Order: sequence, then C-alpha cells, then structure tokens
Amino acid sequence: MEMSTAYLLGRLMFALDREAERLLQDQVGVSYKRILFLTVLRDCGTVTQHELAVALGYSDPAVSVMLGELTKDGLVATAPSATHGRKRLVSITPKGAEVVTRGRRVLDTSFDELLVRAEVDGQRLRESAARLYQAVLAKGKQGNA
Repeated sequence: MEMSTAYLLGRLMFALDREAERLLQDQVGVSYKRILFLTVLRDCGTVTQHELAVALGYSDPAVSVMLGELTKDGLVATAPSATHGRKRLVSITPKGAEVVTRGRRVLDTSFDELLVRAEVDGQRLRESAARLYQAVLAKGKQGNA
C-alpha cells in the first residue's frame, strides 16, 4: 500500500525536526526550538513580546518563559516600551545572532548533504516548497475571511 503524500510529508518533517534537534544540540549546544525562536526574532527586529508571540504562533505565556531562558543566556534583550508601560520590547543580541548564524550553517550543510544523497535538485525543491507554503498561507487566510 502506497503512503499518502500528506502522511509522507508529515513523517519527513518529523524526521527532519528530530535530526535538526540532534545536530544543533551536538554542534551548537542549543535546541531547534530556540534556533527557530531566535531566527524569527532576528527577522522581525525589535518587537513587543506579544508581536513576537504572534509571529511565532506561540502563546504569550510560552514566549514569556522562553524569553526568560534566552535572556539569562544572553541571547535576547528585553526593555520596557517607551510608549506603553506594560509592554516589553524584545531584540536579539549579537550573541543570539551568532547562534542563529552557526545553527543555520549546521542545518544548511546537513540538508545540502541529504539532497545530494537523495539525488534531489535543491533549487526545484525550494521552488516547490515555496509554492506549497504560499498556498497554505493563502488557504489559511481564506478560512479566516
């Protein structure tokens, strides 16, 4: 019996996530979840804690917990908002940006090796993945309309 595409993609993502976790822990000393968190923060720039939660798709309490850990490790900085006393602004530190750069290098190198081993054209895969991602986003917006 042939696996459905949805099932196969789910299994692939699970396996890739587990491998990313292993590689990042071994080579960078940080979890995959933290790298994702830091990457989104780096891409967003300085944002409020709530804006970061929305960008990540996490709850505000989950972001609060992660921020405490990342601040303690010197990877992010928080400051009170000058315009709203109850809001906190969050930004990545140079140390956090370096962790993202190292993590991305590790993951990109490993994934490129997988593509060669599987004889998959990386450019075509990126283009297809980008189209699929945009279709998912568009479908999600239609469901919210």
